Amino acid sequence: MDQPIDQPTREQLLHAEAAKYGITADVIDRAVSVIAAVQRRDRADFRRNFGGELTPDRWLAAYGVSGFRDLCTLAAQQAGLGDDGDLTMRIVSAIAPPPEQHADDRPVQFWARPLTAPEEAAFPAYRVIYEDPQADASPGFDWSGALLRRALCEAIERAQGAACLEEATGVVVFTDGNLRGGYVARPAPGHVQPACARCGQWEREHTLHERFGSCPQFVASPARLDAVPVP
Repeated sequence: MDQPIDQPTREQLLHAEAAKYGITADVIDRAVSVIAAVQRRDRADFRRNFGGELTPDRWLAAYGVSGFRDLCTLAAQQAGLGDDGDLTMRIVSAIAPPPEQHADDRPVQFWARPLTAPEEAAFPAYRVIYEDPQADASPGFDWSGALLRRALCEAIERAQGAACLEEATGVVVFTDGNLRGGYVARPAPGHVQPACARCGQWEREHTLHERFGSCPQFVASPARLDAVPVP
């Protein structure tokens, strides 16, 4: 009777894939350990804040392409591979497990696509975090959807930024100007506040309207529009 052929372990596949690019096993292991540590942190945060488990496919979907590339760049730097996050991502992705399927869920779309219009960021509220692999983590801030759409419009119109949308999660990632990092905007439907009837932004975003691009005065209801002078 024929004996079953031993299947290579995921670690062996990883080492073999890295060897194609002249990267030794210990170096790629260091890079992967950085990614694994971040994943463990995120899964613990998810378990603490939402209950249940954050599956690997949903974790990857939440990051999107840009976010995962930034993480791979950080891993490459800490493993001594320089800033070649694309190569690290290519190696890790080659041995990644297939997407998990759930009977009560739609398939997860992993890869983000370019944002075609700011209006595609359609949620009323977002938690926006500036992420820079070489800086301390930011707790982020709540933005109205109107403020995010305005920021996207300005960054893209100035030709100093780019944006992508992860359709499965609604996460938007965008860059602006010469900033080294990028902004990650995650939908936050539980953080919605009353919106201005004129510009759609929240009342606190009118405090520094020159900075946030709101109209000069918050209008709580359409009935008050006629009473507010237009500058």
